[in-house]
Amino acid sequence: MSRLPWALSLLLALLLATPGQAGDGKTYRWVDDKGRIHYSDVPVPSAEQIQVKPGSGVVGIAREPTASTEQRKQDCEQRKEQLQTYEAAASITETDPLGNVRTYNAAEREQLLNRTREQVAQACTEG
Repeated sequence: MSRLPWALSLLLALLLATPGQAGDGKTYRWVDDKGRIHYSDVPVPSAEQIQVKPGSGVVGIAREPTASTEQRKQDCEQRKEQLQTYEAAASITETDPLGNVRTYNAAEREQLLNRTREQVAQACTEG
């Protein structure tokens, strides 16, 4: 019978330890220098915290001022350079993680350019 209090103590310890090991429950979104969107529970300097409802995808974005003025300037310049590279390219290709190469058609290229222009506008806007 002396095992019952010990087992209850162990169960209580496990229950109390679980939330700390599960992380803070926050989700972060950022776009890398190649324009790829990433999601993680670990923030990076250019990440923004987003609100995620489990099982339903992204439901809202809670913006927090995480980047310094210098970081925002660097992000703006990187986006502008990326746009210039895309605009100057005769064709745009991408390589997936398996090494497969795909060339954008004219409509996909225009969508990429428009999306990158929006990213430039967003990154280069004060506030």
